[in-house]
Amino acid sequence: MINLFWITSSSFLAALSGATVPGPVFAVVFSESIKNGKAAGPLIILGHFSIEGVMMLMAFTGLQHVLQFEGVKMAVGYIGGIILVLMGLKSIFDAFRMRIDNTLSKKDLVEHKKTPMYKLISLGFLTSCSNPYFFLWWLTTGFPIMINSISIAGALGFILFLVGHSSADLLWFSFVSYSAHESRRVLNEKALKIILLVSSAFLVTFAAHIILSTAMSR
Repeated sequence: MINLFWITSSSFLAALSGATVPGPVFAVVFSESIKNGKAAGPLIILGHFSIEGVMMLMAFTGLQHVLQFEGVKMAVGYIGGIILVLMGLKSIFDAFRMRIDNTLSKKDLVEHKKTPMYKLISLGFLTSCSNPYFFLWWLTTGFPIMINSISIAGALGFILFLVGHSSADLLWFSFVSYSAHESRRVLNEKALKIILLVSSAFLVTFAAHIILSTAMSR
């Protein structure tokens, strides 16, 4: 019983330690929640879960070592960095065009409707798989905890790992999404636009750091 509790709690805390570090997913959840409401966070995390499912499948099939290949690291660094730069620039452009209403009963963007659900899910997928640190976390933390959980309790260990890990991501980013959405009620439009611009600029800066780090690692 103690082992089962340890599996769940360690999975939860390990995932939470990674989720709370500001990164592309955090920036996208925050900005999209201001524009689209508090449901944006869980939808984006659904996309994040999809790439995590791929990671777990790789572990079960013994393919996780592929992530350590130099060519794969370079591809993720350059292509992922470029994708994040483009996403950040688009967010900056949207922030300048935005007209914010605190009820969501009107359009959030001038001549632009709320982001469709499937696009929010795809944003979660893209921001996760475009971030090399996401793969690094799985190689150094995620896979070892998952394998250890399975060695302790078999299939039940994997299920508890999945529950603990997923709960941490969902709870944290739902909280971020709710907080961003509620900020519309207390902050004026100018302040919200500044917040969106800062989060978008962070995304571009983070992406530039990824590209430069990849280039310098050659």
